[in-house]
Amino acid sequence: MKKCNIKKFHLISSKDFWHFYVVLSYCISILFSTTATMATTAMNVSVPPPDEEEQILAKFVFGDTTDLQENLAKFNADFIFNEQEMDIEDQGDEGADSDDGSDDGAQNGNLGQVNDDQLFFVDDGKDAQSKDKDAMDIDDEDDSSSDGYSDDDDEAAWVDSDDERIKVPILTTNKTKKLRTSYNESIINGVHYINRLRSQFEKIYPRPKWVDDESDSQLDEEEEDDEEGSNNVINGDINALTKILSTTYHYKDTLSNSKLLPSKKLDILRLKDANASHPSHSAIQSLSFHPSKPLLLTGGYDKTLRIYHIDGKTNHLVTSLHLVGSPIQTCTFYTTFSNQNEQKIFTAGRRRYMHSWDLSLENLTHSQTAKIEKFSRLYGHESTQKSFENFKMAHLQNAQTKSTHGIILLQGNNGWVNILHATSGLWLMGCKIEGVITDFCIDYQPISHNKFTTVLIAVNTYGEVWEFDLNNNGHVITRWKDQGGMGITKIQVGGGTTAISPAHQISKIKPNRWLAVGSESGFVNLYDRNNTLSSSTPTPIAALDQLTTTISSLQFSPDGQILCMASRAVKDALRLVHLPSCTVFSNWPTSGTPLGKVTSVTFSPTGELLAVGNEQGKVRLWKLNHY
Repeated sequence: MKKCNIKKFHLISSKDFWHFYVVLSYCISILFSTTATMATTAMNVSVPPPDEEEQILAKFVFGDTTDLQENLAKFNADFIFNEQEMDIEDQGDEGADSDDGSDDGAQNGNLGQVNDDQLFFVDDGKDAQSKDKDAMDIDDEDDSSSDGYSDDDDEAAWVDSDDERIKVPILTTNKTKKLRTSYNESIINGVHYINRLRSQFEKIYPRPKWVDDESDSQLDEEEEDDEEGSNNVINGDINALTKILSTTYHYKDTLSNSKLLPSKKLDILRLKDANASHPSHSAIQSLSFHPSKPLLLTGGYDKTLRIYHIDGKTNHLVTSLHLVGSPIQTCTFYTTFSNQNEQKIFTAGRRRYMHSWDLSLENLTHSQTAKIEKFSRLYGHESTQKSFENFKMAHLQNAQTKSTHGIILLQGNNGWVNILHATSGLWLMGCKIEGVITDFCIDYQPISHNKFTTVLIAVNTYGEVWEFDLNNNGHVITRWKDQGGMGITKIQVGGGTTAISPAHQISKIKPNRWLAVGSESGFVNLYDRNNTLSSSTPTPIAALDQLTTTISSLQFSPDGQILCMASRAVKDALRLVHLPSCTVFSNWPTSGTPLGKVTSVTFSPTGELLAVGNEQGKVRLWKLNHY
């Protein structure tokens, strides 16, 4: 059987309930009587008015609004309009113009016809009569005699007293270790740290001349130097190019006495960008150093040739030339072997013509306009040359007369290389290879009795290399195939004479030792020319695989100790290879080197400078301290 839980209820009697009711009623009556008494007391108490201190305090806290209604009642708009009318009349006396309609509206008291600028004014505090005596005095910037100001260069504009108490450890990094004056120093104060940083900066970047105040005697000396024919130029000088070309300045012959470079680390210093004064508006497609002057030529798709005076500090723009409708793919300096005064610039783009800019001193001196010649047609060979965008300059010696003249080698279509006379533009000969030609280069082979042979080296996409003797009417010297070469893009020789100028002598012409072949895969095969000339199946001495994208630039240093290879497909794709060890320099470029997408590379004639053009239109400049 289930148990049932029965709840017990306690019942109270009626007597107890009655007592509870009486007590509750008594409490309620007391509560109501107390509330009524308090209300009566509150109504009978009178609150005294606030005294003077309370009124002043209330005005400070809540604002003074006691006289607002009275002021509104006594407001008279005619008084304001009369004052405005007097102000307008005063302005009319001073020469200011006023609007008649607004004056009439103000006199009639019609606010709708009053301009907003007449209802309000700005207190600029320039009234001398109402100037506040407690206002701060503002020193005039043009007043050089003001207190606390000094023109002394040695006096700092701001001095922080905490610098003396700051302790800077200088042994933490290699950069700060250079600031030590003795090997025992480990911690210096902030003042010494700042001074040593400043002195270290001035060692790297010397103090420019324009900072120092030059005396009249110094200015006179500089003017005399300029009259003697110094190379200092400034932007906008129309005669700057003539001044530089007419000087007797030449590069130092450092190649004959060049030292051997270390194989791992390169001593390199970045200089100011070559075109920092006037950058290009498009990617730098071509770069060229003058063979004997400190000039750099740049060109790109903005159709403008620019010549810069390279001094490493300012790099002023010397002159520029805009070619309408002619985007620039290739541009180069050219000087004749017999006469240094005959100088030209050849340039071409994806067009059926090319331009020649005459830089001879006679033309620059007597004419204010550029002398431009145009090579437009190859009579009888138009089908083999559809574009003049890829060309190279070289020199060819006539065996019978022993005279040397310049030639233009044009990369044509269907495997052709057309060769023109650099002066007349006449077609001289043509060399043809099998397949699609991708690139070519020029090599010189010296012969006894001050003679030399010009050799054309061309390659197709399959890695087949042809070598032609241009002195023998384009006769094929040899033909060989690059090992493993597929998708060849570039070929270049180095380590000897790659260009002939009046500064060179025929007796000093050296054959090039190295030959580099670049491909789309990023591989660069390096050959020794002594083996390639003697063997029908040469073997590369090294296969450089540091880059993984298409090789777009191959350039050797003039002495053949450095090979620069670059790709424009990705950013910072540039490497420098030491020769003959075939090892890449490990300390440059670094992750912070501002290369960008490299579009062109060139070395100066002495190998001291390295110029790198990128897709942003800037020409980065570095100095190789080994030379």
